Formats: sequence, structure tokens, C-alpha cells
Amino acid sequence: MTDSSATRYGKRYRAAARFGMASSVQEFHDATRPGTRDALVEAVADRLFPGRRSDTPEIRSWRASWPELADILTKAGLQRLWIAVEYRPYQAGNSRADAVVAGFGPDGRPVYLVVELKQWQQAGWDAANERVTGTGAGYERAHGLHHPYDQAHDYSQFIRSFTQGMHDENAVTIAAAAYLHNATEDSIETLRTAGRHQADGTFSGDPAGRERFIGRLATLFDPGRDGAQAWENLSRAAYQQGPKLLEAAARIFADRDSYPLTDEQYDVFGRIQNAVSAAMNPSADRDQAVIVVKGGPGTGKTWIAMHLLGANAHARRQVSYSTNSGSLRSALQTSAGFNSLLGAGPAGQLITSARIYHDYEERPRKLDLLIVDEAQRLEQWTVLGGHANSRVRQDHLESHDITQLFELKKSAKVLVLFIDEDQASTSKDFVTIDHARELADRTGASFDVMELTEQHRSGGSQAYEAWVDALLDGEPVVWHDEENFTVSVAGTPQDLEQMVFDDAAGGDARLLAGFCWDWRKRPKIDSIHDLPFDIEIGEWRKHWNLHKALSGHPKHTDWARKPSGSAQVGSIFTAQGFEFPRVGVIVGPDLVWDDAAGRMAVDMGASRYTKLVQLRNKNPHADVRIRNQYRVLLTRAMRSVVLYSTDPGTQALLRRIVNPAPA
Repeated sequence: MTDSSATRYGKRYRAAARFGMASSVQEFHDATRPGTRDALVEAVADRLFPGRRSDTPEIRSWRASWPELADILTKAGLQRLWIAVEYRPYQAGNSRADAVVAGFGPDGRPVYLVVELKQWQQAGWDAANERVTGTGAGYERAHGLHHPYDQAHDYSQFIRSFTQGMHDENAVTIAAAAYLHNATEDSIETLRTAGRHQADGTFSGDPAGRERFIGRLATLFDPGRDGAQAWENLSRAAYQQGPKLLEAAARIFADRDSYPLTDEQYDVFGRIQNAVSAAMNPSADRDQAVIVVKGGPGTGKTWIAMHLLGANAHARRQVSYSTNSGSLRSALQTSAGFNSLLGAGPAGQLITSARIYHDYEERPRKLDLLIVDEAQRLEQWTVLGGHANSRVRQDHLESHDITQLFELKKSAKVLVLFIDEDQASTSKDFVTIDHARELADRTGASFDVMELTEQHRSGGSQAYEAWVDALLDGEPVVWHDEENFTVSVAGTPQDLEQMVFDDAAGGDARLLAGFCWDWRKRPKIDSIHDLPFDIEIGEWRKHWNLHKALSGHPKHTDWARKPSGSAQVGSIFTAQGFEFPRVGVIVGPDLVWDDAAGRMAVDMGASRYTKLVQLRNKNPHADVRIRNQYRVLLTRAMRSVVLYSTDPGTQALLRRIVNPAPA
């Protein structure tokens, strides 16, 4: 293994802690006094950032802010509540809430208050640009500043939307507050002009501000109730989506504030929005842009795309979202509720196939923004119907180099491509970042590449992402389970099924497999009971996802989103773009362990993906797409994945490297 591949595949990541410390408010107060504060700060710093120096601005801010928060909670008589500092909600990436106070309300419901702490002595609100100014903070110019209440509110929504047991607003109260303990009411007066919630939830540290904050705390919490159980409920809660992404898409469209972006995602969102605004400016030097957003599985590409769609549609801009993934497109149009929200016609215009833009010359007006998701799945040429164009049409396209990517760009001022080249896995997947760069040069558009690095699938585990890369295309390394993500190996396909579904909720789990068994069309069969099985491994038999709906079981385009789809096995064609709490993956004979080579080897002869086999015969490097297929399948799970290989040697490898017993 080369040095570069060792760095890429051999790196181990420390599992990120979900919080810095948690205790009763009384214990927190005692620990933040002058004689004990430094020990607390050092302990939290070592837990969150082992090896980092302890004089960073962030760590220095803890020394200044924690005693102030402890004082006001104590003055409010809330010593029996619990508090966690530096709490990292699920889906928040590497970002952490400054503090979460846990207790119970006067009505007996659990209550969680997310507190954003600031040392600013003054701050103003720039309403035109919706940003904070005048803080004197060195990072203000470089990054721009969100309203501190909005920061706390975003964390509260992460907790609400992605934490087990926290979804029901009638059962659990989750609130937000910003505490600027060095400021006065007058010095932050304009911050409270940002909106009603910002006004009610932003507090200074002068007597009037502290009195308002104590009053707010009194309405939320019952000081006589111990908060330990409330904290226990939150700290032990597993990741669980509330509204699934596909259902949330329409809600994002209607109310983006309830479905916040992480800092990294928001940065990409904002830069794209600025590019659209610049392209629409009549005095701009360039009125065209091609933007590539690259990111691996679970980095939030579709989430950002939905925010872009909603923001620009509500601004009355001409915008569409496009993907060549029929399953993802169908799911967004139906499950996400766009049809019910907008009507079938407008929904079809907002959520489109990439194939409809062939008529760019006839469009009376270009779109302001065209968002293309899963852009690596774009084809080289647009095929209008069936599997191939007429010879005349194809000759015209090739002679004028009218690629599908070119058609998309000619249809919009700004083209945004969400892409992961490592997920190029079918015979038709064509577009790369280099193709996008060439397109920008050809059309006179500006070009920019933005990268998403925070991974939110697989429990947010960077270690698992690296482990998958090493397994598929490097030197496999040992996996040890983490707090938020587990890997298991099943001894038989029967065991696999049982392990995946035993304690899965409803139809939330899925079985996936490499494309090593034929997917046959049987149009005359009208009952699933008459349908022959596709996948047979010993005595174990299953259907692939269905060509058409049968006996209450969904067709393949609905397989991912309907609970009854869990009875069939999904493939690369139906799993890509989706996520599930638990997944079982069958590694077929197309990818097997080669002991002599010390790595996984592709056996294209075992694949039943005919077009990919044909492509590989023309281009030997196409076998990388088999590896990419398994990369997609192995990264669909949010909490756990169970593996089984039909090849004994591969099965033995998995047994050796997944949670091996201590020597």
C-alpha cells in the first residue's frame, strides 16, 4: 500500500463526544467557581479535543461564560435542574450548542432550553442583510454573524427533528435563548428588532436583562422537580428522524426555519444564493455560473437542494430541481407532499427529470437557477424515449457536442450540480467535475467548486466512512463499534434478515444487495404469490424490488419510501439517494476477497448488470463502478449495518475485521 493510500484508508477517527459535561445545576455552579473552574474547563477540553492546547478563543470563552450562566440559573432557583455544556445534536455536524438545560415544566412535560452564550458587549442588527454587526469580534468580517437566538433555535430544531422521543411538540417542550452576559439592554436593543421570537429570547447581563431571563426561566421550568430524568431521556436517545427527508422537503419549502442547516451547509447555501443574485444583476460582469457542490454520502446535498428550491421559489425566481434518479424524483413529488402543497402541475415543474431540458432553444426564458441532484448520474446524451435516440438525432447531438450537461446549462443562468464522483455506479453515469469545468469554459460561465465534508449518515462516523473506503478499494482495517453506529456480520442470509428486522420500527429497515441476480420482468403476473423469486442463496429466497405494484407491495420507484418495500431487496438503482435507520447488505460474488492480492477484487463475470459488463469490455476501468455500487449500499444506514457475503473468503475476512475479540 502506498503512503497516500495508507493516509486515505488507514486513518482512524476518534468518535466525537456528544457533550462536554453534564451535571445538576448546583454541581455546575460549584464547579465554575474561581477555585474549580480551570479544572472543569480542562476536563471538558480533554474530552472534546484531546491534545489541543487549552488557550484557544473557544476554550477561553468557556471560562468567561459558564460562571455567568451558572449564576443566573442559581438565582432563578433551578439548582435541581440538569445542564449539559457543548452539546452536539444529531445532524448538527461538528457544531455544538453552548448549553442545554433539562428539567420539567409546571405541567409535568420534559423541557429543554438551548442557550447560546456570547461575550459581546454590544451588537446591532442589519435588517437588510439579516446579519449581526458591530460586535467587535474578529470573526465577524470573515464569516458574517447569525443572530445568536437563531443559533440556539437551530440547535433546538436539530434536537426536535433528529432525536428519538423529541418529535412531538405536545409531549416535549424545546426552547431557545441567547444570553449576552457582558451586554446591556441598550447595547443590544436592535437585536430584538429581528423578530418576535428574537425579541423574547435574547437577554443581556444587566439587571433588566437578567430579570427578563429569570422570568423566562420561571415560565419554562418547575424548580421543584429534579431534572436528572429529563437529561437521561435526552442523553440516551438514539438518532431518529422525525419527518423523513422526503416528507420534510415540502415542509422545508414552506418553512425553512424549522429545518435548519449546519454551519457548513449554510455557508454553501449562502454562497449559491449570492451567485444567483449576482447572475440576476443587470450590471454584473457575468450573468452565468456553474457551481459544483461535491460531497460524500450523508453530507446533506439533497437537504441543501431543498432549501435552495424553497428559498428561490418563494422569492419568485424561476427555479427547478432536477435529477435522473427516477426513484428519488417520484418520492419527492409524492411522499414529500409537493403535489398536495402545490398541485400536481407545479410540483412536476419544480421536481423534474434531467431529460426535459433538451428543448432549451425553444424556452422563452432561461431559469434563474437549475439545481441538479445526483449529478454524477447525468448521461452523456439525452435519450428522449426508450433506450436510444434515432440515428439522425444522435448524429446531430454528437456532431454539435450537445451533451445532457450542455442542455441543462443552456436552460438556466446558474447551474448547480450536487455530485459525488465515488457514487458513479451505473453504466450511464457520466458527468464529472472536470466535465462541469469544461462546460463553464465553453459557455462563458464562472465556475466554482464547493465541498461538503461533514458526514451525517452512518451516525456521523468519519471512521466508518474511512473503513468502507479501505474495505472496497484499499487495505481493509479493523472496525470497532462506536456509540452512534454499529456494524455486524451475519452467518447466513436468514440471520441477516433477522438481525436487520428484529427490533426495527415498522418498515424503516431495508435489505440491499449487489446486482448479482437477474431482475426479470413478468408483466402478466398479477399477484406477488405467483411471482418467482429473483434472489436465491441456499434455502433463502427473496424478490428484488418490483417492476410494478403487486398485492399491496410497491413498485420499484416507491420501494424506498413505503413500509411494505421492506419485504423486497433493493439494488443500487432504488437505494441511491435514500437512507434508513438500519440496513442489511448482501455482498455478492461480483466483489470478493483476493487473499493473494490483499484486497477486494471485482469479478465482472458474476454481475448481472449487462450494460455495465458491456461497458467494462470497452473500458477496463469501468469495474470501479462495482466498487462504487457497494460504497452506495454500505452507506445507506443511519444507525447500524449488517453484512453478509456469499463468498466464503470474503465472509471470513469480514469476521476477522468487524469487532474482533480482544487477543
